[in-house]
Amino acid sequence: MGFEYDWLVVGDSDGAAHSASLAARWGARVAWILPQGETWRRRVCHELAIAQLRHSSSTADLAANWRLAEETTENLAILRSPATLALQGVDVRIGSVDFALQPHLQVRLREAQDLGLMRELRSRHYLLAPAPQPQIPPIQGLQETPYYHLNDLKPLLSGKLPQHLMIVGADPQGAVLAQTLARLGVSVQLLVGEPLVLPYEDPELGQRLQAHLEAAGVKVLSRTPVTQVRQIDDRIWVQAGSQALETDVLVLAEGWQGNLAGIGVDKLEIKCYGGRTGTSPNLETAQGGVYACGSLLGGYCDRELERYEAELATYNALVLPRDRLDYSSLPRIISTDPPIAAVGLTTPQAQRRFGDELVTLSLPLYQVDSCQRRGHLDGFAKLLVRPSGQIVGAHSLGDEAPRWIQAIAILMKQRSHIGNVATLPLPDRDLFDGFLRLWNQVWRQQHPQLHRLQQAWFDWRR
Repeated sequence: MGFEYDWLVVGDSDGAAHSASLAARWGARVAWILPQGETWRRRVCHELAIAQLRHSSSTADLAANWRLAEETTENLAILRSPATLALQGVDVRIGSVDFALQPHLQVRLREAQDLGLMRELRSRHYLLAPAPQPQIPPIQGLQETPYYHLNDLKPLLSGKLPQHLMIVGADPQGAVLAQTLARLGVSVQLLVGEPLVLPYEDPELGQRLQAHLEAAGVKVLSRTPVTQVRQIDDRIWVQAGSQALETDVLVLAEGWQGNLAGIGVDKLEIKCYGGRTGTSPNLETAQGGVYACGSLLGGYCDRELERYEAELATYNALVLPRDRLDYSSLPRIISTDPPIAAVGLTTPQAQRRFGDELVTLSLPLYQVDSCQRRGHLDGFAKLLVRPSGQIVGAHSLGDEAPRWIQAIAILMKQRSHIGNVATLPLPDRDLFDGFLRLWNQVWRQQHPQLHRLQQAWFDWRR
């Protein structure tokens, strides 16, 4: 039996849709199997609803806000619908699948419209790209207590908001939700077990974000792991560290994992480490010919991250297996107010790698001319630079942070010298001129003889 397909994608994620479309454009024979359910729609609708609430100053019509999010989601769904992908040459099927190894690696598909019929499909390579689903922590009493998670907020965001709400977990979307609801008048508590609100980002970003959350009215409790919850009458009691807290509504924001419902992978030789699927640097799993991306790898639930991993896996499987996973120049954006953006190493990571050689260039935004003119004074931007001038990390909190960091990411991908910021069509020349002034001061301290030679040249010309 030959191969029916070159590339068979399983899962309902942005990465799955991107990979299937990309492989078809390259001329491969592609199948995309969608498990039953509305996992992608539900996730996108929640993100849109929260984004719209961030720009609202009233809770007058939450139902209308949710309907608008649903309408936008349906419009986006058309762009990745089975009909649209079929026009691109993708064979789209809906149903549940089981992987089998005998007589050879294949999937057995039970299509949704005919569950009694099983069809065997064989491909040269496979991609596991399931939609993300929220992690549910092992908290005592949680199964008997009503709660929401980040993918199940419709009853909360489409009706009357509660007076008191508690969010448990350090996922960035939890911080975004906390800030949004606090500005709408909800009394919000945010509990994280880690020392900072953003444990995987630069510590300064976590400290600055916590200050903004508290200014918005959020009560932030760090180093406060939740061990037990109980519902007593109409209230929810939470044991957090040594404190007993109460709230009207409990929301879990503990991160994400791959939703493998309807995808049978138990026969595959796939290794998992702490809830994450193990892969080689080119994203191939221990089961040869099977690749993984997105929520199976852990980390943030981020559309651009999913697409990057899916594109890398697709290229390595169908073209040349030479590209390796590299997040060092991939921007990370968190939609708080003001937004947070980062790329590359955090300060502790860079210090461990480069020690005393690391150069830190930091600018408060009130020292930047363009920020003064726009009135955007609250925030900072920071570059981590090696003595050679190579940028290894960048972090910013401010209204223009995503644009700044995306420009820096281009330089980092090219491994360019910091001086080359002057050659880019930059979104904010004043900010990067400030960084160049700081770098020039560092350069003078590191190369006093060259600086004296430079001064001697101008003295001679005079």
